[in-house]
Amino acid sequence: MQLDFNEGKNVYVMDTSSFIRLESTFNYENPVFTAIWEEIEELIKQGLFKTIDFVEEEINSYEGKQEFLKKWVKKWKKQLVVPTDAASINAAIPIINEEYKSGFFDAKKQAEGKEEADPYLIAFCKTHNYILITNESKTKPNKIPSVAEKNGVKCIDINDFLIERELKMERKKR
Repeated sequence: MQLDFNEGKNVYVMDTSSFIRLESTFNYENPVFTAIWEEIEELIKQGLFKTIDFVEEEINSYEGKQEFLKKWVKKWKKQLVVPTDAASINAAIPIINEEYKSGFFDAKKQAEGKEEADPYLIAFCKTHNYILITNESKTKPNKIPSVAEKNGVKCIDINDFLIERELKMERKKR
């Protein structure tokens, strides 16, 4: 049995698409968005914001312009990136079997024999009762939000996360 010291507190787990959206929309270097990054980094320090090793691998192999993201994940790796545990791997097996032919998996990755983070992320959140943050479509049946819902996992997007954490921009009073 694994002890959870975050009992009663929401723990957030982010997928690759959300990390990319976070960085592209709320650029770390832009002072307007400092509070968002400070909030995430504080949650990381508290053990309330995580991702799994499969997501780290996807970010590191991503061929976009996400050099900042690779460096940021590396900087926070010890507190942010969690190895996918045996319970989560076992919980992913039925998800993989159920979704194998649904279009949930990336055909290119399958052809190359690469593992995808998505079923393991859902299983990790299901196993530990964590909240999954993804920016994938909420309306398509073969995307993370729908598959997560089928598996009893709460799934939110970046905007929902900002609202839940009560982060907002306010105009200066003049």
